[in-house]
Order: sequence, then C-alpha cells, then structure tokens
Amino acid sequence: MQTTGNLGLKKPEGTDIVDIADLNGNMDILDNAVNGKVDKVTGKQLSSNDYTAAEKTKLAGIATGANNYVHPNHTGDVISTGDGGTAIAAGVIVNADVNASAGIEASKIGTGVVSNAEFGYLDGVTSGIQGQLNGKAPLVTTPQQTTADITYYVRTDGNDTNNGLANTAAGAFKTINRAIGMIPQVVNHTASINVTSGTYAEDVRISGKVGGGHVQFMGTSVTIRSFVAERCNRIVIDGFSANTTTSMGFNAYDGGNIDIKNCSCGTTANYPGINIAGQNADIRNSSVSGRNFGIIVGSASIVTSLENTGQANGVGLYTSHGGSIYKYGSQPSGITPEGSLNGIITSGVLNPWGDNTTNSRSNIACGGSATQTIVPLTFTKLLFPSVYYDRLGEWNATTGIFTAKAAGIYAIDVMATCTSVPLPFVVQIQIYKNGARDQCIGRTVASASGQDVSVLGVSNTDLSAGHTLEFYIYHYGTSNVGVTGDGLFSHLRIVKVA
Repeated sequence: MQTTGNLGLKKPEGTDIVDIADLNGNMDILDNAVNGKVDKVTGKQLSSNDYTAAEKTKLAGIATGANNYVHPNHTGDVISTGDGGTAIAAGVIVNADVNASAGIEASKIGTGVVSNAEFGYLDGVTSGIQGQLNGKAPLVTTPQQTTADITYYVRTDGNDTNNGLANTAAGAFKTINRAIGMIPQVVNHTASINVTSGTYAEDVRISGKVGGGHVQFMGTSVTIRSFVAERCNRIVIDGFSANTTTSMGFNAYDGGNIDIKNCSCGTTANYPGINIAGQNADIRNSSVSGRNFGIIVGSASIVTSLENTGQANGVGLYTSHGGSIYKYGSQPSGITPEGSLNGIITSGVLNPWGDNTTNSRSNIACGGSATQTIVPLTFTKLLFPSVYYDRLGEWNATTGIFTAKAAGIYAIDVMATCTSVPLPFVVQIQIYKNGARDQCIGRTVASASGQDVSVLGVSNTDLSAGHTLEFYIYHYGTSNVGVTGDGLFSHLRIVKVA
C-alpha cells in the first residue's frame, strides 16, 4: 500500500483489501492538519519572503507601541533641522551648566586653538575690560615702571620661553639679555638678575634704565663675551669675567654710576679692559691683564679704583679729557704704569703730582762716595754714585745721567764742595740737557788759599719724557782740586713739581 508524500495518508491499491481502520486514520490526520492552519482573510495574503527566527527575535525587542519615527524640525531655545541640532539661543546656558565637572575642552569651542590653561588666565578679570585697557597709559608713549623688587634667574640649562622667576631649569631664562628685556624702563626698586656659574656666549647690553632704583647682575664664576651699560641710572655687576678679543671687556658710558666688583678681563686684546666715559664708577677687587689699557677713564668721569690687580697691560691706569681716577691699594700694572691726557690720577689729594705719596712721584736723592778729581779749565761730570732713593728708577749712578719718565717741571738742588783750594779759585756748576750745555746754576769765588769752597746750584727746568740731565763742574785755578765724597757736602736732589 502506498502513502501520500506530505501527510502520509494511506492509498490502497487494487489488490489491497480496503480496511475501514485505514480510512478512519486518514480522516484523523486530515482533521489535525486542518486544525493548525490559519484561515484566509479576504484581501490578505502572506509575503513570499521567508520569516526567520532572527527576525522574530528582533521583533520581540521592539517596545509596545513603537513605530517608525521621523524627528520634526524645531525652533526655540534649540533650533534644529530634522534630528540635527544646529544652534542654541542666547542666554539659554547658565553658569550651573558650565563648570569644572562638565569637562568642556577647548576643542569644543571655535577651532580649538585656545587651551584650558589659557582660559585660566581669565580668572580674576573683572567686567569692563575694554574700559580698563582704555584707561591705561599707552606703551608707545609712556614707559612702564617697577612696582616692587623683582628677581630673574638665568641658567645655562634654562629656556628663554620660561618666566625666569625660579632658579630651576624649568623656571630660569637661558640668556642674560632675555632677563634684561623683562625689566621695565623705569626702575624704582631693586631689579636683580641672578646668573648661575657657567659660560654665556653673549655680548650683554643694558640700555636706558632710569629711576630711583638700580639693576644688579649677581654671579659667581660667570663668563660672558662683553658687558655694556649705556645711559643707565645705576648698575651693579658682581662676579663676571669678560673674554672678548674684539671689543672692550666692560664698557659704561653716559649714565649715572656703575659698580664693578669681583670682575675680570684677562684675555689679551688690543682693547681696554674697563672703559668709563661720561659717568661715575666704583671699581674694586677686579683684575685686568693683557689689554692696551687696564682701566681707562674719560669725558669728565670720576672713578674710584680700589684694590684692583692685573699685569701685562700697555698702560695700567689712564685718564683723558677731564677724567679722574682716585686710587687706593693695588692697581693693574702695565708697561707704563699710569698715563694721562688732560686727566687726573690721584690717591685722594689734588696736587701737582696727582697723588699724595712720594713713591709714585719722580724724586731722587744721591751723593758722593769718594773724592773726585777736578782738572782746571775742564768740564768734569759730577757722578754722585751713592743713591739714597730713586722712586721711579730715573738715575744712573754709573753714568751720572738722569732720564725723566714723564713730561713736567723738575726742581734741581745740587751741591759740590772742593777741598783745600789754591788761589785764585773760581768754581761753577752747569746743567747739560740732552747732552748739551743748558744753564749755569751756581758759581763761587774763594776768598783765601787752602780753604774748602762749596758751590750750590738751585734751578727748575722743563723736561719731556725721555729727556736727560747731567751735571758738570768747572774751576778757574792753577792746579787740580778734589770734590769731597762726603754726601753731606756733595749731593744731588731732583723732584718733579708740576
């Protein structure tokens, strides 16, 4: 017997015995199948698409009453087109809506070029900013000024983008000139630039700082190329060394006063170590070596030089055009210790020598040491070989020649005593200047035979640097006489008086 393909209904064939039970079974199968079908509704039909389990699950997740929603356009506090918000009306967002917990970032505002840190700069700004700015003096026409003492720090590991207010690598400036640029033009307080030890390849320049205060550069073992202070009221520089070979080491001009302390300029160069012009200065405990001028002062400047050192300069101290140096203690030495062109170098007393010590003044004293024979009618040089003092080394005791170190007026006092002279006897002393007879400064006539006759000469003469003086004795007699070697009665004194 065969069966149907879908429901398995029995189909008896011609040779099969028809069983009533088979017919009843087929009827039960059909009844059950028809009972599970959905009745067809007029005008309705099932889709030709498959309905899957996944689609059933998706439909099960849709809330009751949900539908296919399209957001409408909106106006009011929030203006929108469709479901996209495009603008918020003014005054809608209040302070409570924007706070630190909101976490608004600069990238959400404008193009995002303003950082959160920059927004912080606005903290404390009051209303009416434009009015406040309008009330400020214009920077172009009105100089800014200090309101309190300020200190900036400079370090070799600093950065010029720092604020310079901390002595750390992250806080200090890298260059001294950057720190100078932060100081207002009018300084009514103390503006300090503290520089840590090291080498700074800078030509440091400060200009036009005025006011009732001062700017001070404080350092220890700080090396720079050069330092210039121009038209500043008062500057202090302490602990710096200049190593330039192409300019002056320290140069201050057209200002009020500068203090140069514990500084040095020891690199050999054909430029001054310290130059002061048109202002006053206090230079102390500093050293200058190997320069054409150690310390040079001009243009009516007044400088105090205290306990300074140095060597191998062309000229140690030099003044010109009304400049004055008041010195105390050691000073930079030079091939020429001191020089002047219409200036003054003094230890504190203004006198013809510009000092108050004989040690720095042209001054010699010498006398005889043995009897010197004088031939009649012959000019014989007086030698005076015993030197009592010679401040500048100008007397040659062997040759009997005085060589002036500096131009000026010189006072001369010479005495020679001839012993046991015969009659007639006339004796005189003459000065030879630069090897030629210049003047007779003393003449004596003997009154009795066998007596001692002294001839004394006193005079002034002008000399240029390098000019020489020699002293000759001449007697009109009939025989040789002797000039005593006793320094009490045969002696020479020369001193520069102007």
